[in-house]
Amino acid sequence: MRGLFYRVKRTAAHLARYRHIMSVLIKYGFEEAAGIVARRFRVGLGSKGFPTARREELAQTSPARRIRLAMEELGPTFIKLGQLLSTRPDLIPTDLVDELERLQDQVTPERPETIRQEIRQQLGAYPEELFETFESEPIAAASIAQVHRVRLKDGRPAAMKIRRPGIVRVIRTELEILEDLAALLKGRLRNGQTVDPQRMVREFAQAVLKEVDLSRERKNLQRFRQNFADDPTVHVPEVFEEYCSEGILTMEFIEGIKPSQVERLQAEGYDTKEIARRGADFVLKQVFDFGFFHTDPHPGNFFVMKGNVLAPLDFGQVGRLSRPDRQLMQAIVLSIVSGDVTRVLQGLERSEMLDEQTDLLDLRRDLEELLDTYSHLPLKDIPFREAIGRGFEIIRSHHIQPPRDFTLMLKCLMTIESFATGLDPEFQIIEHLKPYAKRFMLESVKPSGILRQLGRAAQGAGELAGRFPEDAAAILSKIRRGQFRIHIHHEHLEQLERTLDNSSNRMSFAIIIAALLIGSSLLVAQEGTVLGLMSLEALGVIGYLTAAAIGIWLLISILRGRRF
Repeated sequence: MRGLFYRVKRTAAHLARYRHIMSVLIKYGFEEAAGIVARRFRVGLGSKGFPTARREELAQTSPARRIRLAMEELGPTFIKLGQLLSTRPDLIPTDLVDELERLQDQVTPERPETIRQEIRQQLGAYPEELFETFESEPIAAASIAQVHRVRLKDGRPAAMKIRRPGIVRVIRTELEILEDLAALLKGRLRNGQTVDPQRMVREFAQAVLKEVDLSRERKNLQRFRQNFADDPTVHVPEVFEEYCSEGILTMEFIEGIKPSQVERLQAEGYDTKEIARRGADFVLKQVFDFGFFHTDPHPGNFFVMKGNVLAPLDFGQVGRLSRPDRQLMQAIVLSIVSGDVTRVLQGLERSEMLDEQTDLLDLRRDLEELLDTYSHLPLKDIPFREAIGRGFEIIRSHHIQPPRDFTLMLKCLMTIESFATGLDPEFQIIEHLKPYAKRFMLESVKPSGILRQLGRAAQGAGELAGRFPEDAAAILSKIRRGQFRIHIHHEHLEQLERTLDNSSNRMSFAIIIAALLIGSSLLVAQEGTVLGLMSLEALGVIGYLTAAAIGIWLLISILRGRRF
């Protein structure tokens, strides 16, 4: 009862937002979807007509673009949802991925006084007390946070990222609405559909709540700084921890040029080909050396400093790869080069990415066709982005379920290829990728790598052997007390039980019919009455009729497959 009251209260509080969502859906031509929401949450759509000119305009706009425009109008949470969906080409079509990548996250900045109060709440003092200077006009403003330039007391310039006041509450409310909409959508999906909207929303909720926690971004930044401490081609900004909190991140201010400003870079003497190579190396080291990577390495998240040094900026979205994930990536790369499908299939099965709906023969056929398209080409001529894009189509059509971070990694490699080719049109990421994959494979067969694997195996065996006496004693104790049970689950056992039950019932009715026929035949040939009320012959006829009725009923039930 309490849960029901909470749901009713929550829905009532969200009615205004539902109305806004429906009006935006209608505005961009998704009237059917708006109607479903209206019926589910008992919200009126209104009676305003839809102009003919507007219908004609929408007819000339692709559904993917209309989805992107609707998300931009629905605000911060839906923009973030779209941005995160754009990293999942294993779940949504390529044209929608391309549109969602264009989502704009520029919004009106908060008032200076509001920001001053937020800094005081987060750090315990106003900005003029903490810093030598504080620029009230932000240098960047997005839906979750905005960035201000400050100068520390020791004179060093810094960038202060400040979370928008109240944004966490807004996002949590929006996430509740998204959960309701996902449950509604899931109920309307066809059986066998592999996409689970509720699971997607839960994953999105976890990702966006991590992103609004700037203390988590600070830890990510510090880990990147440690990983690239000895790399002179990458400069990760320094963190000023005394000016950080859950809602504020203060870091070194970076002076540089955006990688997208190619003409300016060339005019000022930068080597754009070297910058492209360093950008690719920056990502590949993360994937194969650290298993910890920046999930969105687009040009807007970098500055290029003097000496062609790359400075990454936003660390809110990161992924983590297990060693099996990296081994699968190595298998994919080497399979593209060698045309060996078996290596990929083994990797997918080993990683448990295939479900019951996957037809291995069809999957092998599609993979062979894909690899045959590229295996005869020189390494430098293989279009990596196109190959991975076609791979995502196979993933969707064959119900393959890769881990989220593995998909993010593939999307990350596609993004860095676009980054690099924007600087050097002749750049081929697969030429850079293959040495990393080979080196990763060779490390696993080095004596030191083999020893590490044997060491882990020996440790696991030792722990198992150490626990064995206790586990065996516990099992024997339960056997002595009569508490030892073995639970066996057969996937289709209930169906077998029903089939046996139906068969036994039908057999029982057949025996009853046979008995009635035999008994009636004996009675019809006899003279006399039963208790002076009915002749034996009449009783036999009644037996025949009863047997006939039961027989017809049994025959019909067998033909219709009815269960007793």
